[in-house]
Amino acid sequence: MLISDTIERYLDDAATGSSFTRRTYRTAMNRFQEYLIVKRVAPDVSEVERLDVDRLLGFATWLLDEAGIGQRTLHTYLAGLVGWVNFLQVRGWLPFTPQELARFQEGIKRVRRNQRPPDLLPHPPRQEEMQALVDAARETPLRRENDQREMLAKLRDVAIVEVLRCTGLRVGEMVKISRKQLDDEEQASWVVGKRGKVRRVYFDDRAWGAMRRYLLERQALDGSSGRPIADLPLFARHDRRASDRVLPLTTESVQNIIRRLAERADLAAKGITPHALRHYFATRIYQTTHDLAVTQTALGHSNPNTTRIYAKLEDNAVRDAHRRAFD
Repeated sequence: MLISDTIERYLDDAATGSSFTRRTYRTAMNRFQEYLIVKRVAPDVSEVERLDVDRLLGFATWLLDEAGIGQRTLHTYLAGLVGWVNFLQVRGWLPFTPQELARFQEGIKRVRRNQRPPDLLPHPPRQEEMQALVDAARETPLRRENDQREMLAKLRDVAIVEVLRCTGLRVGEMVKISRKQLDDEEQASWVVGKRGKVRRVYFDDRAWGAMRRYLLERQALDGSSGRPIADLPLFARHDRRASDRVLPLTTESVQNIIRRLAERADLAAKGITPHALRHYFATRIYQTTHDLAVTQTALGHSNPNTTRIYAKLEDNAVRDAHRRAFD
């Protein structure tokens, strides 16, 4: 059965509950379908068999890191997901073994105890894939050669990829950065992360140069905004609806930008998202330092257990290198 069909049947079944329950479950499953689309699993054409335990548990990670929701909302959405899984199980529509169901249930318990789902390793882009993404941004053709709005959007997209590559910023953090948060002397910025935690992030020369070129090209637009330059967003919209207003991007806009560039770079099958670039950054930092505390601080993680996953990644990298050397 198609994923979307089973969700609709589940929501119809939930209609016997309170109006609050119906609204809550509808919202939860809408977000779940949004998550599946980001992961290249279209609910309206994909069978339930396409789903596995890791994909289901990954919904929690996506909600926290990409959608930026709080713990209370997370628990509410997970209740909707668990209800759907139980609905499928009772009707025999879920092809999970008892062991897989047990792992799903244990994963949900761990998330509800403010831990990450188990056994979910990130899949950071390789160096050559990261470069292909940057190249796709730099080589994006302009449909109208002298269109200032298009040129600004292209320069902005180049800067976004470079910044995500070398800072490990969450998308929700990046879209909230204003000009006053930049530190020219240190090529750095202070950002406000989850639960209001403030940290500094640093840019390499490539990212800083791309960002500065974009801002330089944006001077006239910023100057006519009627607002103090310091209060303007670092990255702005350049669509026709924004007109001459300097409006911040949304997290969804950035996700769409990265998805479009991944398609141009023939990386669509890799499922590259902005958060994959954060994984890339984290992996590079840990491989360079082998220091979990430094990596944790750079990422703005509150819980060191969240960062330990990159040590596990490094263990796998050593294993793979050994196999290549001695196989």
